[in-house]
This record gives sequence, structure tokens and C-alpha cells, in this order.
Amino acid sequence: MVIGYGTQKRSDVTGSVANVSSDLLTQPTASFDNLLHGTVSGVVATQSSSAPGSTSSIRIRGGNSVNFGNDPLYVIDGFIIYNNNDLVNTGAGNGVSVNALSTINPSDIESIDILKDASATAIYGSRGANGVVIITTRRGKKGANEVNYSGYVGTQAIAKKISLLNGSQWDALQNDIYTSVSPASRTGLNNFTAAQIAADGKGADWQGAALKSATTQNHEISITGGDDKSRYLISGNYFDQQGTVVNTGFQRISGRINYEKDVSKKFKVNSNVFISKSTEDKLTGSAYNGINFSGAFPTLLLTSPRTPVFNADGSYNVKTNSYLATATNPLEDILATTNRTYLSRVLANFSGEYKLLHDLTLKVTGGTDLINTKQDYYAPSTTGSPAGPSLSTNGISVNGYASVGSGQVYSWLNENTLTYDHSFQEKHFLNILGGYTTQYSQGESAVSNAQSFPNDISTFNNLASGTAVTGASSAFVRTMNSYLGRVSYSYLHKYNVTVSERADGASSLGANKKWGYFPAIGLSWNVGSEDYLKKFDKTISDLKIRLSAGRTGNSEVPSYSSLQLLGATSYFFNNTLSTGLAPTQLANNNLGWETTSQYDGGIDVGFLKNRINFIFDAYYKKTSNLLLNVPLPLYTGYQSELENVGSVENKGLELTLNTENIKTHNFSWKSTLVFATNANKILSLGASTNSYFPLAPTGQVSPVIVQVGLPVGTFWGYSTKGLLTAADISSNYPLLTGVSQIVGDQKYVPLHSGETQITTADKHNLGSAQAKFTGSFSNTITWKKFDLAFFFQGSYGNKIFNLLQQQLEIPKETSNSSATLLNRYSATNPSGTLPRATNAPVAQVIDRYIEDGSYIRLKNISLGYTLPSSTLSQLHVKRLRVYVSAQNLLTLTRYTGTDPEASFYTGDNTKQGIDYGVYPSSKSYLVGLNVSF
Repeated sequence: MVIGYGTQKRSDVTGSVANVSSDLLTQPTASFDNLLHGTVSGVVATQSSSAPGSTSSIRIRGGNSVNFGNDPLYVIDGFIIYNNNDLVNTGAGNGVSVNALSTINPSDIESIDILKDASATAIYGSRGANGVVIITTRRGKKGANEVNYSGYVGTQAIAKKISLLNGSQWDALQNDIYTSVSPASRTGLNNFTAAQIAADGKGADWQGAALKSATTQNHEISITGGDDKSRYLISGNYFDQQGTVVNTGFQRISGRINYEKDVSKKFKVNSNVFISKSTEDKLTGSAYNGINFSGAFPTLLLTSPRTPVFNADGSYNVKTNSYLATATNPLEDILATTNRTYLSRVLANFSGEYKLLHDLTLKVTGGTDLINTKQDYYAPSTTGSPAGPSLSTNGISVNGYASVGSGQVYSWLNENTLTYDHSFQEKHFLNILGGYTTQYSQGESAVSNAQSFPNDISTFNNLASGTAVTGASSAFVRTMNSYLGRVSYSYLHKYNVTVSERADGASSLGANKKWGYFPAIGLSWNVGSEDYLKKFDKTISDLKIRLSAGRTGNSEVPSYSSLQLLGATSYFFNNTLSTGLAPTQLANNNLGWETTSQYDGGIDVGFLKNRINFIFDAYYKKTSNLLLNVPLPLYTGYQSELENVGSVENKGLELTLNTENIKTHNFSWKSTLVFATNANKILSLGASTNSYFPLAPTGQVSPVIVQVGLPVGTFWGYSTKGLLTAADISSNYPLLTGVSQIVGDQKYVPLHSGETQITTADKHNLGSAQAKFTGSFSNTITWKKFDLAFFFQGSYGNKIFNLLQQQLEIPKETSNSSATLLNRYSATNPSGTLPRATNAPVAQVIDRYIEDGSYIRLKNISLGYTLPSSTLSQLHVKRLRVYVSAQNLLTLTRYTGTDPEASFYTGDNTKQGIDYGVYPSSKSYLVGLNVSF
């Protein structure tokens, strides 16, 4: 099995290590992190958006940090990568973050191994707390040269549309708003006649106008071969995925060369060189009626169906209809706006191994990772697309807005290890690893902005023609030096122990806390090898018990966090406004690691000659010294200081069941069942606080709280109980303070009996985005030359705050609303379950919008046929397989949004499970071909 800095005999492994099934690695995807969805117990991968090229939020055994990185460490062919997408965003683009992992071709991957417990991850020290994903790419093999082609083409369509009011229904809603207020307050409100309502009919379909059937294709050619001394692989890939929302898409071109050579019996060299370039067109962010969304698509949903999309002459309908919230056309906003990111990446790793003695090997590795980013953004003067990241202004308000950014992130890594691998008398097996590594990273970015252009012809290509030209730049440098050691001992491959420690020194930490030490120990006992159990080997073919404990860290501390920083400030000098520098951050010489202590117990059992394999783990993790911004007294001149305070725990169970159900000459059926639970809880936030509300985007009340005793990012709001009745009003039922409430309004539940009004003190825990359990079920069936594979995945018990639905259920004179408002309370519908229509609605975080996010999804199903060898020999082809497949074909869920998976707010761990109007999910259908010559 692949472990950190080497491999180990499966029987000798003491840690919790899992391998992603090779069958699941063939799923079509733009980015390999999306392949981890439900494939391994304890690994939760949630796609933050269904937009082409989007990233996934990966959690291995829960999130350990509140404010900083929770994603795992990636090791690709020995090169260490932490996927911090903030580093590749220059600030010129807008909307959902780009995904640096999408630069890597998933088809190049041979295997993915997941290191989960401290015994397995402590060798990576300060970067192992969130788990480690080890990726090995394909290699050449000894034998004749072979040319392989694999490719597929397909189509995608949106999986679910949001149910909205049509034209006549929206007119009727407006009339209810009109009658809900006094005659003196009706000025400017809509009041439609029966003839107008009938004439409007279905109205305009703004949602459908932006959706399309989209194509996707992938083509790869590889050449492999080798002899007794050398092996090679050369591959090239082209991937193109168009979005189901207009003007979105992702394309990638990549190439790889892997080469190995045995220079002599003692000396071996290895090289892995990968290069890619990708282009992504994505939706901008959007602000609508003061609410910030994660993309422009919700703006279409909120546009009145009484407003035509196009004029009679086919031009965009703009400025001619009072029902538009802005004097722009939301469809034109998407189509005319440029929001493009170019990413290029070179990832190269070279190593040499030399046997100093028969059992002593020196390995020296050097590698580099270079990412270049170019972002172009232009919001034309006719659009409501944002004029900057704040979403407070738009293209039409500033007469066109352009932004151009470029950035570079560069890292090099040198690792030097000595490995002593020796057996004594075929009983004692000893492996000793020692090494020194150093990694250096630097990055820089620059962005220029301009607005108020004479016309939109040159877009972002002539910033000088605009006014208010501004710019910004930034840079960082960080280094890490490490010493590592591991001793693995096995007696008869029966009793095994692994002891490891790593010492990491990082430039980003305080002067007094530069170094951290991360030890671990793992024990395992192959009970199945004992003589007294061998007599049951026809039933129990394998039995192994594992125990481990250790400490790891989280290195994702922003550069210069421990230093005193200066920032620009304005002041008056000689009656002139001047710019100078002033302190903006206090120094903290004691800023150290977030450290995670983890304990794991596991059992591996094989039955019936290993046709049934059962793997079970129970774990407990406690992360201490959390990095939190501690409030400071106002007299200091600073709002807060980053300090090591607080702690959080994760504990859970994991189960994997692999079965070979049927195996005959012509038929086989294999299954894998994965199940995992994880309970997350904040134990401490330091001595000065017990809870706080994270900042919410502009226009929104924070729907979450961070509080001791609750999971990170718990939803916080009011419970409701239907609508207010006349009996409630007459009995003085407590009403929401600060709001005039009457019959038909929302009825809120007080926390305590005897209350006379509902206040913010009545808000409480409404659930968490943390799932109670996750699971998957995969099957592979073969019959003669046919193969069938299908993969179900799901989660249970997690909540999602459906902010989009909250906004769609607010009746407004300029916005469309959800079709659920057809069941609103009114004089003609006194049994309605939704509140009455009013012209002054106040959005509240209530239990109605904290929805059950549980789901089961048929993630992938494929049917293939491999042509017989007799047929292929006549065509001079070694292998040929054709297949059809479908993704996201079926989803069972109670969640009313577009996708129960795509609900994570990227960039903030406290806001998981908030649906800010994500890119809608899609179903895809593909036809593919694999052929070897």
C-alpha cells in the first residue's frame, strides 16, 4: 500500500489507509477532487457549485479548524500541494472561486490513496491534520509500445428548475399586496384588472432563457512502453465542458511525460512532468434588492414574468418596463459580461535513488509547481453586472467597468531521505526512514481597474480610456524546513509497530513558535495469522486489529500573520489630505500551530477467502490552539488579534464492506458499501467569549452562530408554528417585536412560556450543515464481454439554509416569487399556509428555510462492451471498449433547491450549507470509447 514517503506491505500497515476504487476513477469530471464524492468512508466531498471546472470542499473525518484551512494535503507523485484557491485569484474576476486542481487531468491518475489517522499522516507533520490524499499517476510498463485512445462526448441538461409564478399568478400577487395596505399607502403599487391578468398568461420565462443543453467532450492519447531498464508514458488531453447556463464553460489542454530508468543495479532515476492550460468562463456574483448571491443566475429567477425578455424587434428589453428592478436586462447581463480566467500550470518532479548498501537507499527529490493566472473582467455600460468585488455598483451605474489581473504562485520542494529496509532470519522486518525536506513558496499578483468608458468596444483591453483607474498588488514568501523519521517493525508480519515524528519549522509563525513537533505511534496485530485461528480459515480468512495515536498540525496560517503590519491611511497635513502608513496588525511572537491529537481503533476482517471484507474504524480528534481573532479593547486602536485560543473535537465511526457476490466463468458481481458518521463540536473559544456571529454578506442577517457546545456553523433563527389567527391576536399571543403583525402573518414560537413578545433572544439552534452520516453503494457487474457499473451516494441529517427560497417567498412589486406563494393566506384562501402578501416584508431566518439536506443520488451508471479478441485481431487492435454512461440520473431528496450537494459557501468554514443561489446541477449522458493499439 502507498503510505507517506514510500510503500508498505498491506499486512504491516498500522494506520487507517484507504484506496479509491479504480472503477470510480473512470467517472467523467473536470477536476479529480470531484472523484472523491462518497468513495471512501470518512471522506466527504461536496461540490460548491455545479459550474464547469468548479471545486469541491473536501473533509476527511470532519473539519478541524474554524477560520482556516480544512482541506486535505495533496501529494501528487511525491510533490506536496495544498490547494489554496485564494492564491490563484487576483481579484479581477468575480463570483465563485477558480479551482487550481482543475488544471490536472483526472485521466492521468493511476491510484488515489487516502491517509486518515495520525499514524498515517503524522509523517507530514504540520500539514497532516486534515488528512492526506496521495495521487500516483500512470506509468509506462515493460513490453512493446502501446498507443491508447480514450474519449467521450455527451450532452448535459439542467436537473431541476425552480418553480416560479407565471404572469397571471404574479399579477394576482400584486393585487393582494395592493389590498393589504391602506388606500393612502397604495401610490405606486400595482393593481391589475381581470382582463390584464388573463392577458398576461404564462408571461416571460427568464429562467429558461438562460438555460441550454450543453455539450461535453474529453479526448486523450497516450503512448506507453519500456524495456528491462526504462519505462515511459507520454499523454495528451483535451477537455471541453460547456455550461448549462449561457456564457459559461471550461476547457483544458494538458500533456504529461513520466519516465523511469534503471541506470544501474544501484541507481534509478524518475521524472514526472505535467503541463496544462485551462480557460474558464463563469458567472459573476450578483446583488439584487440589497441581497448578495453567489452567482448571477438568481437575478433571472427574481425578474418579473410580466417583463418580456426581448423587445418585438428581438433586442434585449431594457429600461422600458417599470417591473425591472434595475434598468438592465438580466439575460444580457450574463451574455454580455466577460468573466474569464486563464490558468496555466507546470508541475515537475525529479528523483534519484541510489543503493548505498544492499538495504540502505538514498533518495533525493526535487520538484517545482508553477501556476500562472490571468483574469479578464468587463461589465458593459448596459449591464447590471458588478463593478468590483463589493457588488455595490454595476456596469450601468459607472458607465462600464473593467478589471485585468495577473498572478503567479511558485513553489519548489527538495526532499532527501535515507531508508534502511532489512529482514532478519525471515522473522524480523525492519524499515527505518529518516529525512530532511525544505519547501519554498512565493506568489505575487497585480490587478488594475477602470470605469466610465466612452464606449464598450475595447472592453478590458484599453484601461487608459476609462477614468478612475486604480490598481493593487501583493506578494508573499513562505518557507518550511522539516526533519522526519519513521521506524516500522514487524515480527512474522504478525505483530507490527510504527513510530514516527516530524519537526516542522515555518516562516509564517511567531518568533517563539517557529517549530512544531508531531509524533505518532501505530500498532497492529494480524490475528488471522495465529495458529489457533487458522483452523477457521475457510470462514475467517483474515483478521487484523489496529490502534494508533498521534499529533498533527494545520499549516494554513496566512503569511505574515505573526508580524506587525502597516497599511495605507489618509490624514491631513498642512490642510492637505495626504496618504501615509499606519499599523494595522499587532505582532504576536507566540502565534503557533493549530494542533490535532487523534486516536484511532480499527479492525479489518476477511471472510470466505476474502470474498467479504469488512473494515471498521472508530476515532476521536481534538484540535487545540485554534487560530481565532480575539477582540481587543478599543483603547488599543485595534479591533482584534490573531491568537491561539479555543478547541474543537470530531469523533466518528467508519465502515467499509467489500463483497464479491458472484464469480463464475462468465459472470461476476462486486459491491462496495461505505458508511461513516462524524460529530463535530466546539469545545472552547477562549476565555473571553462563548459565541459569536460570523459576518454575513451585505443585506443578510447572519444565519449561523459559532458557539461552544455546538457544531461549527450552526444555523440560528426562529421556530415558527403556522400563521397568526384571530384567536392568537385576541389572546395576546407574543408577536415579533418591531414589526406590525396581524392575522395571516407568520407565527413565531417563544423559547420560554410567559413571554409577551418575540425578540432576537428567542433565536436558537435550528440544526447544522454537518451530516449525521454519509454513505455510498457501488456495484460492478460483468457478463461475458459486457460490464455494468453504478454508484449511489448520499448523506443524512445535514441542514441547508435555502437563502434563495427565502428571497423568492418575499412578495415584492418588482420581483418574481416562488410558486409556493400560490398557497398564501388571503381573504379568499384563509387556509393558506404561507403568510399573507404585504408590501413591507422582512426576511427572517426561520425553520422553514433551514431545510433537510439529506439525499440519495445515482451519481454514475455506465454500460460497456469489449469487442472479442478474434474480431480485434483482424483490425490490428489490442483492446476496444465502447460504453454509454449517465451522471446524476436520479436524486431523491426533500430539499427544494436545485441541488442538495452544491450548497457549501466557499472560503468560510462557518458558512457551510448555505445556498446563496448556486449554479444549478445537471444530468449528463455520454458515449465513450477506449481503444489500444
